[in-house]
Amino acid sequence: MVGKIKVVLDARPLSTRISGVGRLIAETIKAFPNKDKYEFYLFSHLPIHEDHKSVLNLKNVHWMSGGGFLKWKGGLFYNLYLPWFLLWNKMDLFWGSQQILPPLLPKYLKVVLTYCDLVLYLYPETMRPLARFQQKLFQRYSVLRADFILSISQQTSDDMCAKFGYPKEKTGVSYPGVNEKKIQTFLKVEPTERVRDLGKGYLLSVSTIEPRKNYPFLLNVYRHYRRMDPHNHMKWVIVGKIGWESPEFIEELKQERSLYKDIYILDSISDSDLQHIYRSAGLFIFASKYEGFGIPMLEALYHNVTCIVSDIPTFHEIGNSGVSYLPYESDEDAKLWAKTISNVLTKPIKQEVSIQNFTWEACAEATEASFQNVLKKKK
Repeated sequence: MVGKIKVVLDARPLSTRISGVGRLIAETIKAFPNKDKYEFYLFSHLPIHEDHKSVLNLKNVHWMSGGGFLKWKGGLFYNLYLPWFLLWNKMDLFWGSQQILPPLLPKYLKVVLTYCDLVLYLYPETMRPLARFQQKLFQRYSVLRADFILSISQQTSDDMCAKFGYPKEKTGVSYPGVNEKKIQTFLKVEPTERVRDLGKGYLLSVSTIEPRKNYPFLLNVYRHYRRMDPHNHMKWVIVGKIGWESPEFIEELKQERSLYKDIYILDSISDSDLQHIYRSAGLFIFASKYEGFGIPMLEALYHNVTCIVSDIPTFHEIGNSGVSYLPYESDEDAKLWAKTISNVLTKPIKQEVSIQNFTWEACAEATEASFQNVLKKKK
């Protein structure tokens, strides 16, 4: 192929604050090997967010924000303007970063699709209605249109192949990673007063408060744990915005917080504060029913925080045999969690977990390998 490889991608997640997909896109591009061989064309209907602007420092990255009147809605921009642009401007590869593709994508264009999870099929109630509609409308088409699919965990890849009958030989895994340099930079920033006031040694959960994250179960766990030692138990810190959880549970959680003064819910946390919160935690608890991967668990492990998590396949991919995996449904399960928490805090265990494979460099290398796989076939 003469000249640089022109890669087009859906960069709308870079127009908002840090999110899982936004981080995946930005960190992968920044860590991408052989930068002199690639030109990235990032399409979004909105300006890039301040959190991601460092991506624009790369000479091979171009921010594309045309679209005219179609810019007023992200879906219109993505599904109409972007295919029109690609019809008249020859590119080499389309990277579907959000697991759906525009339905009018030109036939000449090769496609690598990043697949994050099967929430649409397993927990559709946790999605916003418009996003759920779009995903349902275009996800099967997107999978079958893709020339290669990269999933963020092996379990996600296996589930996707089983769901759509997609050939495994056209799939790969690109695990999200941790950026050690960035974390250490964040830790050099003084934490805010509300983070300093948390002290050290608390229980920590990090995620949006929504049904599949299983916070009603964790609240039951915490109640059992509190009863075991009413006067000397650890506080519980939750970092995450209130998402699509039922209003009844949110009210219950807020009442519990007001009554006992030992539950803290922190929203709108900066990246530096979040890393300080991880570093000062005594125990990380995560009872999610389903995850495409699990970056909060990975970041907790980076800070050597002992983890107690739900017994789901993707968490095993991260922690192997070095993490406590527990059932996460019944009241008896909640009692087991509470007892395990008490035991671990009383007699800390050494957690033998290696996260060396979970780097953005490894993620970027896997992504480039998928690009090359598809482009060689194009030749």
